[in-house]
Amino acid sequence: MKKQISLLLGSIMLTGGILAGCGSEDAPTERKEKATSAEQKDVSNKSEKDEKSTLNLSKVGQKAKADGNEAELMKIKEVNQTVDIAPIKYTVKNMKIIKMNKVNKSTESFLLQYTGGSNLPENLHYIQIQYSVENTSDQNVDFSGLDKVVLNNGEQLNAIGNDFIWEKEDNDSKFYGKVKKEGSVGLFIKGKPEEITSAKLIFSNTVNPEGYETITKEQQAEFQF
Repeated sequence: MKKQISLLLGSIMLTGGILAGCGSEDAPTERKEKATSAEQKDVSNKSEKDEKSTLNLSKVGQKAKADGNEAELMKIKEVNQTVDIAPIKYTVKNMKIIKMNKVNKSTESFLLQYTGGSNLPENLHYIQIQYSVENTSDQNVDFSGLDKVVLNNGEQLNAIGNDFIWEKEDNDSKFYGKVKKEGSVGLFIKGKPEEITSAKLIFSNTVNPEGYETITKEQQAEFQF
């Protein structure tokens, strides 16, 4: 059984909803649990609603609270740039750095899967990258999405293995013709928010699923905060 704990972490995700409560479902035991988004309950500093009618933190200093958890937006950069990994076009919408000011016991248990150790760091931050992906061709394509994130302070983050934000598209790398997907990637960082000034994103290659030939090699793009 895989226990999916809904957390506050999604408050700055694609949907922008505060996460609360918990549930369970069958899943392979080797896969890590990821947060699922739920309706946002309470936000200070007047967080706005996005196009999906959920609340979204968009200004530095805004905080979101739910069930003893509290997240604060430390940095935000509107990117809105597209990387071409033909025939895939990957648009980075924005990047945010979030601080978890408070976590309840259930949240702490969940987060330890991604931070390691027996206790959470005193200062717990993560980078969140919101994106949309489109297959511009009629052919089927395999594309695993964002592979690595390299920060200017030297941290290299494994986006495929350590993304804690769960979305249904995460388990499906296949694009059957002209398909569009969107979502968010969440990765914990060790550096201080003020130290992070840029992020280099490394995207996986695109592959023909029939013969497994590479269509386009992995691509890189660097964005400033």
